[in-house]
Amino acid sequence: MVQLLCSSKVCEKLKQELSKYQIEVKQDSDLVLVEKGFELPSEKICIVFDAIEYMDVVKLLVSGVREEMHMMHRLTGLSENKFAVIEPRNVIYVEAGPDGIMAYTKSNRYSIKETLQYYENMWGVKGFIRINKSQLVNLLHVKEIIPWFNSRYVLRMDNGKELEVSKMFSKKLRNTLKL
Repeated sequence: MVQLLCSSKVCEKLKQELSKYQIEVKQDSDLVLVEKGFELPSEKICIVFDAIEYMDVVKLLVSGVREEMHMMHRLTGLSENKFAVIEPRNVIYVEAGPDGIMAYTKSNRYSIKETLQYYENMWGVKGFIRINKSQLVNLLHVKEIIPWFNSRYVLRMDNGKELEVSKMFSKKLRNTLKL
C-alpha cells in the first residue's frame, strides 16, 4: 500500500504500473511516493522521484523495498573484521572504488553492500546526492562549496576531505542547493 503525491499525469501512470504488481494506492499509507517539487508529508516514509523517472520508483517498490523499509534507516558496515550498525546521518560520503562500496564516517571507513544507485534512491530524502560517478555525499556534512574550473565544484567536508563534483552532476547540486 502506497500514497502518491504527484501531478495528475504522473499519478495516472504510476497507478497503472503499480496495479500490475498488486500495489494498492491509498491516501492513509505510511509510505508516500513524492514527485520532486511537492511538499513532503511529515510522520511518513517518503521516496522522492523525478517525474520522468517514475518507473525507477516502481522498480524500487517491486524489488522488495516494501518489506525492507526498516533497513533504510540504518546500514551495516564491516571494518577490521567487525560489523557496525551505522545511522545514515553519520555517513559523510559513500564511494565506489577498487575495494568495493565504502561508507565514510568521521571515525572510520566501512565496507558496505548494495550499490551507489541503491543508496542514492534510498537516502535521497535524507540529504544524500550523487556528485560524480563514484561518490554519493551527505549534504549535512558539507562545510564549504568551492566553485572550481569548468562549471565544477569542490566540496570540503566537515572531516577535512575534499570531494570534486563533476560537471555532469554540478547542475543537480546547484538545483538542490539553489546556488
